Amino acid sequence: MTVLQSIFLGLLQGFTEFLPVSSSGHLLLAEKLFDIQAGLFFDVMLHLGTLFAVVISMRKTLWQTIRHPVADRKFLYLVIASVPTFAIALLIKLFVPESFMQKILPIGFALTIVLIVLADKLSKPRLRLNESGFLPVIITGVTQGIAVFPGLSRSGSTISTMKLFGINAVDSAEFSFLLSIPVILASAAVEGYEALKTSITTPWYCIVIGIAAAFLSGLVSVYMVMRAVKTKSWIAFAVYLVIPLIVSLIVL
Repeated sequence: MTVLQSIFLGLLQGFTEFLPVSSSGHLLLAEKLFDIQAGLFFDVMLHLGTLFAVVISMRKTLWQTIRHPVADRKFLYLVIASVPTFAIALLIKLFVPESFMQKILPIGFALTIVLIVLADKLSKPRLRLNESGFLPVIITGVTQGIAVFPGLSRSGSTISTMKLFGINAVDSAEFSFLLSIPVILASAAVEGYEALKTSITTPWYCIVIGIAAAFLSGLVSVYMVMRAVKTKSWIAFAVYLVIPLIVSLIVL
C-alpha cells in the first residue's frame, strides 16, 4: 500500500462513515476497483479514526450522557439499542460467509435507498428522543445490527428508522452518532484481535496517515450530516447511491 492509497481510503472512510451512503460498501468497492490490498487491520484502524471524530464532535452530548446516566435517558437508550445490535452482529459474523457478504453489496445499497426515500416521504419527525419510548430504540438497535451487511448504511438506516417513528431529525442524528461509539469499539476489539493474529503487511506510517485522514474527513462528515438534517432533504443521498449500486452490480 502506498501513502496516496492510505490517504484516499482514509478520506473515503471518514466521509462515508456518517453520511447515509455506507462506508463499508464504499471501501469494498474502492479496494476492488483500484486493486488495493488494504487488509483487515488497516480497515479497523480507519474505523478508530472515525471513532475519534465522533467523540470530538459529540463531546458535549457524550459528556452530558456520561455525567448524568440516570437523568439523561440517552445512556439507557444506548444500552438498550446496543444489545440487539451486538446479538445480530455476532450471529452474522459466526454464520454468514465473507464471500456471501460481498455478493449482497448491491442489495445493501438498494435497501439504503429505499429507507432514505421512505423516511423522507412518510415520516413526521416531531418527537424528542426522550419522548419516544423503548420500542423505537430497540428497533433502531436491530436495524443497526442488520447494517453489518455491506452497502446498508449504518447511519442512514438508524436515522431513517428513528425518523419513521416520529423522532425529530436532529435527535435521530445525534443518537445515531452516539450509538456508533460502542459498535466501533467492539468491532475494533474483535477484528483487531483477529488481524493481529496474522501478519500485518501494511507499513505503519500508512496506517497512521490513514487514521489521520479518516479522523479529519470524519469531522467534516459529522458536520455535513447535522447540517443536512436541519436544512435539507436526504433524497440527494438516495440519488447518489444509484451510482455505487450500479458499479457494484458491474464489478462484483
